[in-house]
Amino acid sequence: MTTPLRILLAAHLLFFGAWGGQLLTSHRDVAVVWLATEPVDPRDLLSGHYVALRYPMTTATRIGCDLGSDGFVGGMVFVRLEAGADAIQTAEGYVVPSEAAGCSTTPPLPGSGTWIAGRVDTGGVITYGIERMFVGENDPLRQATSGSVVAKVAVNDNYEGRLLALVTKHTPTAPAAE
Repeated sequence: MTTPLRILLAAHLLFFGAWGGQLLTSHRDVAVVWLATEPVDPRDLLSGHYVALRYPMTTATRIGCDLGSDGFVGGMVFVRLEAGADAIQTAEGYVVPSEAAGCSTTPPLPGSGTWIAGRVDTGGVITYGIERMFVGENDPLRQATSGSVVAKVAVNDNYEGRLLALVTKHTPTAPAAE
């Protein structure tokens, strides 16, 4: 093997090693929020097994974002998250989902709360990159639908969300009639 080829191979290994390390550590020790989901039809036979998710904070007008007359299509928007008022009972206990409490088209100041970045699509729909969670073929979540689960999301310092887990909502059973 020639020296230039070895240098090129080492550069590739160094690049992909650094990239992998950054991906593994980018969401360590960051804010973790719970997000409620809304129903959506998850059928897509070509994409494999996944749970398709939609969040109440996906419509710009619904969360009070004024994106101007052109709709800001393709632009980045930053949504501030705050704990909601209602707790949801899950199989892991009660969780308090976060709700949209504001938005901005400019990056927020550090230390100004928990923010998540999204991209504005046509119709004022905001996507955050956490709209799908792929599951194994035998995973019980395979039958879950958006609206029946709560998403656990880590948000790093670059306002990027990473879907950590989905937890099924637990509906308490009524006491047996006597």
